[in-house]
Amino acid sequence: MIKKVFCSGIKRSGEIVSLILILFLICGSALAATITVQPGERIQEAIDQARTGDIIEVMSGTYQGTLDIKKEVALMGIDSGEGMPVIDAGSILGSVFMTANNSQISGFRIVNPNGDGIDVTSSHNTISNNTIEACGAAIYLMVSDKNKIVNNNASVRCQGVMGLLSSDGIMLAHSDENIIEGNTASGASMGIYLYYSHNNTILNNAALSNDHGIAIKGSRDNIIQENRAIGSKEEGIGLLNGCSGNTVTKNNVTGNSIGIYLRESNQNTIYLNDFIDNLQNALSSDSENIWHSPEQISYSSAGKSYTGLLGNYWSDYKGNDSDGNGLGDASYSFEYDGQDDHPLMTPSSDLIKPKITHKGMVIG
Repeated sequence: MIKKVFCSGIKRSGEIVSLILILFLICGSALAATITVQPGERIQEAIDQARTGDIIEVMSGTYQGTLDIKKEVALMGIDSGEGMPVIDAGSILGSVFMTANNSQISGFRIVNPNGDGIDVTSSHNTISNNTIEACGAAIYLMVSDKNKIVNNNASVRCQGVMGLLSSDGIMLAHSDENIIEGNTASGASMGIYLYYSHNNTILNNAALSNDHGIAIKGSRDNIIQENRAIGSKEEGIGLLNGCSGNTVTKNNVTGNSIGIYLRESNQNTIYLNDFIDNLQNALSSDSENIWHSPEQISYSSAGKSYTGLLGNYWSDYKGNDSDGNGLGDASYSFEYDGQDDHPLMTPSSDLIKPKITHKGMVIG
């Protein structure tokens, strides 16, 4: 039986106003409860019974079927001795649907070899500390704003003919002002994918062994900072088809076919990134962008202090540094257009340890 525990210790009285006020202050106007789900019970039944603000704690075990988080509740996976609770939907429609605003899901292993992991069509939600193995998108936001996607492990795992499908680790479509932080996305077509989504923050994620690492299409004013894009079959970071106003900084882009690829995208600011041992470090087509810091930065090189505009580190840069200021004397040019006029001679982490705020970011 699903157990529901309310705040207690005060007797209800419909006749005494002061007691009612105390109940609201102590327990909350919705009388928030903690609901416990044990193996053999249904998580969806707990959601259906819950009221706004309730916490649903799910114990270790495997739970079959899809879920619809259609109320403002917190769904929390509890390791009660046998690891994360597992949601195994096995549905081509997806596993978990977040259709209510202001809801949470945390601490689950979500397995779906036939479809999506978590589908979000709402706002102000938090998805954190989950391990998701799906064949569709592991986490998919559609027309969903101001969500937090934090510390999840999102991987694509397909079986049989489902492996022919194109699947993404974390995808945002027409979704704005979300925070994507501290996640790992692997084995996907697109590790992290922004599709016509604006003003998002993509911070400190790892995109590992995907076809495309971090891909941005038709999206504006996003911050792409301190991520790792490693081992992509195509580009580590891509800005395509009308991306503008994005800031790409302090990312480590290593071992991809192309480090960074820009196509028909202008007025993006790209600096203090390390492009290391990619087959081709940069490719730019029909694009005009800013390849250095938006302001002068104080830094040190060979024990001396300098101030200047700083570009990016390119592992195949062949230029010299005749004055020893840590910057190349000649520009680093890309195929087919564009160049970095302030290339770094060493990786940014070796050259600079500043604390500079730009568009809400702290660099360094």
